[in-house]
Amino acid sequence: MNRVSVEIHPIEGKYSAAQKSEFMKRATETIVKILGCAPEKVLVSIQERKAENVRRAGIPFTERG
Repeated sequence: MNRVSVEIHPIEGKYSAAQKSEFMKRATETIVKILGCAPEKVLVSIQERKAENVRRAGIPFTERG
């Protein structure tokens, strides 16, 4: 099996380093369990985005409560 990549894009500063680490660990474990691949084949990446650069329904996240 080729490499499996998962990438997520949370808002910068929303989650702690511990939360991001736990997410990456559990995501890897789940992918290995479901797809039956080796952990070494799983790449999990978190690409944080600045709140002012993300919008939902045209409203920037900096203006959301």
